[in-house]
Order: sequence, then structure tokens, then C-alpha cells
Amino acid sequence: MKNKLIALLLLCIFFTLISCDTKKNNSSDSGSGSVGVTGDDDDDDNTTDPPNGNSGCTGTTADGVGDGGSIFTQDLFLAGGQSWVPGTYTNPLATQTMPSIHNASLLFKSDARLKVRFKVNSQPTPPQGTSDEYCYGRTNGVIDSFLYTKLKFQVILRDVLCDSPDPSNSNNCLSQFYLGSPYQTQISQPVSVDSCSQVFDIGARRNQTQFGTVVEIADVRSDNTCQYNGTFCPAGQSVRPQSCWHMTMQISTDYTQDLK
Repeated sequence: MKNKLIALLLLCIFFTLISCDTKKNNSSDSGSGSVGVTGDDDDDDNTTDPPNGNSGCTGTTADGVGDGGSIFTQDLFLAGGQSWVPGTYTNPLATQTMPSIHNASLLFKSDARLKVRFKVNSQPTPPQGTSDEYCYGRTNGVIDSFLYTKLKFQVILRDVLCDSPDPSNSNNCLSQFYLGSPYQTQISQPVSVDSCSQVFDIGARRNQTQFGTVVEIADVRSDNTCQYNGTFCPAGQSVRPQSCWHMTMQISTDYTQDLK
């Protein structure tokens, strides 16, 4: 009889421990689920979506929102190794895609809001059987067998300066405009073809100068090199001088709508 009572007591203790452990596990699972709801972006990939991404961006003047005129757009169509920067160019291919410094200062003119965004267009390929330059800065040679699917680039600020400002007119330069040294470099995330970059808000980053600030787009890199050997590289290699890159820049100022 004594042995039966001891066995019954041990059995009761055993079931009590199991019940407690089950409640503990259920409580732990419930807490973990709560954190997942509040701390993730529901992509189940342990990443968060980048701010100001490409949602709803067409790369046209229709991408503005709010009051003001239509946002500005500028075509960027150059060879690998070339930076998009305003200036005085004798090459007609450069003048077609890059405005003069003075015109660029008007394009980016704004007292407060100044934002830019870039839509990546498909890689242009020159017509077969021609050795024409095709895009500014392109050199002769074999073009890429694999076209890029992503681009990555730098957005750099350059102040517009003048040696001889007109003392009677603050908007007039009596000599030639020129650009100051590069500063406030920002690097884009890899941007897929037919998608848009994050918005670069440069209004508070620029210097306050008499003739304004423009941007330079430099160090354009792509993912086409890794396609040869099947490795993973989001956009790690510079676009080759024999190949072209193509983007559309959108600009929002005080006088235009804001970017979506």
C-alpha cells in the first residue's frame, strides 16, 4: 500500500511539471510573435524597406504632388567613366545632355526645398556597324555582352561661383561662372532598371551661395560584370568606357511640386 501511494504521488508531480512547462512555452511564443508584428516590415527577410523608395515613380514630370508647377526632369546619357556635371562643352553629345553652369544654376535654383531623384533606364547600345561615339565619352571597343540590370552612383554637390559678381545686380556675373570643389557626397543604393532611387534631399546640405548649387553624378557602377561568371554583385563595377549608362533625373524646388 505504501509503495502505491509513493507511485501515485510521483505521478502527480510529473504531470504538474509538464503542465507548468507547457504554459511557459506558450507564454514565450506569444511574446515572440508580438515583437515580430511591431518590429518587422512583414517581408520575413530580416530587412527594412528603404525610405523614399521607388514606389509610384515613373521618371516623368507627372511624379509631382502638391502645389506648384511640374517637377523638372533632365536626361543623363553618358559613357562609363564620365560624370554628369554642368559646364561648357564643345562636344555636341555633351551639350545635349549637360547644361551650361548658368542654365544649371537656374534649374536648381531654390531657397528652401531642393530634392533630386533618379530613374534608371535600360542600358543603351549603339547601332551595329557604327563606330560613332553614340553617347558622350564612349570609346571604341566591344560593348557589353550582358546589359546592366542595376546602377549605383554618387550624388555630389558643387557650388556655382563667379570671379566678378555684378555689384549692381546680385544675379549677374561679369565674368564666367565656374564650379567649386565637390562636397557632401552621397551614394545611392543599387537601383534596378525601370525603378527610381531614393529621394536625395539636398536643400539643407548645400552651402548658401550667391549663385546657387548644382549636382554632379559620378562613379556610376553596374551589375553587368558579375553576369559573366554568375557571382552576386549588386552594382560593384564601374560602367565600361565602351558602354553607356542612362538615367532620368527629377528635380523638385520651391517653384515646383514635391516628389511623391
